[in-house]
Amino acid sequence: MKSISIIPINNIKVIEKYRAVSLFYKFLFIYLLIAILIFGKGAYIQIKAQVAQVLLELAWYQQQQDLLPHKAWSWADGYPLAKISINNQDPLIILSGATGSNLAFAPSWLAGSSAFNSGGNSVIFAHNDTHFNQLKNIVIGDDISVKSADRQIYRYQVSETKVINELDLSVLALTEEEVITLITCYPFDSPISNSNLRFVVIAKRIILI
Repeated sequence: MKSISIIPINNIKVIEKYRAVSLFYKFLFIYLLIAILIFGKGAYIQIKAQVAQVLLELAWYQQQQDLLPHKAWSWADGYPLAKISINNQDPLIILSGATGSNLAFAPSWLAGSSAFNSGGNSVIFAHNDTHFNQLKNIVIGDDISVKSADRQIYRYQVSETKVINELDLSVLALTEEEVITLITCYPFDSPISNSNLRFVVIAKRIILI
C-alpha cells in the first residue's frame, strides 16, 4: 500500500495565499498595461516602475521563504537582491546586476562591486525620474538602510554627495571602508535627457555595538 504524503495545514495556507496574491498581481499588471495604452507614453515610465516593484515584492516574498533567487518575470536579467530605504521612506527592491533592462524596473546593484556586509564599496544605480528621484533632497547625515533576503539589516549614514562626469569612474573603486554608493543622472527634474552628469551619494556603514 502506497504511503500518502500529507501537506501540513500551515503549508497549504501559505500555498493558497501565494496563489491568490500571484493571481492578483497578474490582474494588476494587465490593468496597468491597459492604463498605459489609454493614457499614453507620458505615464509609461512611472507606471512601469511602480508595477515592477509590485511584481518584485512577490519574488522577494518567495526568496525570503527558501533563500533561493527568484525572478519576478521569466525574462528578467536579475533577481531581487535586497531592499533599500532612504530616510525611512518606502523601501525599494534592489535587483542584481545594473543592466539597462534592470534599471528600467528597479534600483540595481553593480555586479563586481562589493556585496552587502562584505566590506568595501557596494554600488547601486537607479534612474533619477523614478526610484532615485528622492535623492534630490538627501543631505549629509541622512540614514540609509539595506535589508537582505535573510532579514539582516545594514545601516549607513550619508557622508558625502557630489556631482561628477559620467566618465569619472573613481566612485566605483574598491574601498577599505565599508560604504554604499548610490548613483543617478543629474540634474533632477530636467527636460534634458542623456546628461553626462551623475549625482553620487556615499554613505558609510554604521555598526551598532
